[in-house]
This record gives sequence, structure tokens and C-alpha cells, in this order.
Amino acid sequence: MKRNVFQRIVTLIFILLISSGINFVKGQDTKLDGVKSDSLYFESPALFECKVLFPNRYTLEKSFPLIISLHGGGGSYETFKDIWRHFENPQFIMATPQAPYKWLMGGEIGYDWSAWPSGDLIAMQKALKLTSPYIKNLIRSLTEKYKISEVYLMGFSQGSIITQIVGINNQELLKGMIILSGPPLYESVWSPWVDFFEIEWPAEESFRSANHLKVFIAHGKADEIIDIEFAYKSRELYTKFGYDLFLFEFEGGHEINEIEMKAMEKWINKEK
Repeated sequence: MKRNVFQRIVTLIFILLISSGINFVKGQDTKLDGVKSDSLYFESPALFECKVLFPNRYTLEKSFPLIISLHGGGGSYETFKDIWRHFENPQFIMATPQAPYKWLMGGEIGYDWSAWPSGDLIAMQKALKLTSPYIKNLIRSLTEKYKISEVYLMGFSQGSIITQIVGINNQELLKGMIILSGPPLYESVWSPWVDFFEIEWPAEESFRSANHLKVFIAHGKADEIIDIEFAYKSRELYTKFGYDLFLFEFEGGHEINEIEMKAMEKWINKEK
């Protein structure tokens, strides 16, 4: 009886030691060092999927404008491509890529363009720089497969930040930018994970030289995330540097709706 009790005690102690992460090395003195872990972010090539939507009378022989549509932080291309239903008679191709960083956000899977949920400022800045080759590779892939007359980069919220940075720094690839509910250049950006942080915006010289780009801005008057005043700041800044800019204000918040998409569609038809 006593022996059984003793064996149970020994077994229990052993289990507790194993579960606490203590290592035992045969033939050496036992060291009560806890197991430690770490994580890091590293750069590596990968394949990404992009949804492509076509106008009703699309043919391989005819060239069409291309809109590359970047969803907001925490969104996905599966839901963002649904904005296509808001267009009346689209005469362009719309490509919706997925942001590369996958996170669990509020119990749901979301995708981020700049690894904001990591809270790691170094990782966030590096991820932001990598959006440029990401978009450039996407443009190359799309223009090699389809007949494209001109390219517009469009982004909502966080996607609009990527639109402005990548668009201005790669101005030779684009005809225009579409900024939906986004912050202005050269402003600190708010994130729920690190509060405000500094974005590495394009150099002023690049901004000046990119003023051949057409710019469409749409913003909700009741936007509770990015105030409508930021849209006015963007208009002032872009017009100051000679950009051809159109600002569309709508009744609504931090969202994409049918009214602004139809306004954007008319703008594209006018510009093409």
C-alpha cells in the first residue's frame, strides 16, 4: 500500500516537472532551465492569388483600363471584390489582390498590407516597403496576360496608404490613383495596435514629379475613423503640387457604397 502511494507521488512529481518545460539530459547534471522561445520576421518569395473581373463585352482583342483594387486592413479580396456589383456598366478590368499578412482579428481572419497587428514597428516598415515589388509584380503579371490600355491603383483606408506610396514611387506604371477614405500624405497614421506611427511617405521630389497622375478621392462626411477634414487636406496638398484631382463627398461613414463607386466609374470613363 505504502509502495503504491510512493509510486503515485513520484509519478505526479515527474508529470509536473515535464509540464513546466524543464529539460532532462541523460548523463549530465539536471539543470532547471525553462524552455525559452522567440519569433522573427523574414523575407521570402511566395505566390499570392488575385481575383480578376471583366466587363460584360470583354474580348481578348480589345484593350481595357485596369483598376487594381486594394482592400482595407483586416479585409480580404473575397469580400472587397463585391464592390463590382455597384458599377452600372464597367468598361474596365478590376483586379483585387489579397494583402499578404494573415491575422485573427476579432474572432475572424483578416488580411493586412503592412503587418500592423504585429505591433512591431520595424516589421511594419519593412512590410510597407515590400508592397512596392508586390504591386509591380502584380501589374507585370496582369499586363502580360491581358490587353491593358492604362493602369489605375485604387485603395480603401489602409489600402489607400499603399496606393499613394506605391503609386507615387512607381508613377511610370500608372495613369491615376483612386483614394477611398484614406489619410493624406505626410501625416502620422493611427493604428489600434500601436496608436500613431510615422509612415515613410514618398520623397517630395517624387511627389512633385508624379503630378501627371490623375487623382480621384472619395470620402464619407460622417467617417468616424478618418475624418473628412483629412480629405480636404489631401485635396489641398495635391492641387498645390499641380495634380488634376476630383474630390467626391458622400453621406456616410468609413465605408464603400454604391454612390461613390458610380461616381468613380463615371470619372474613369471620362479619363480613359
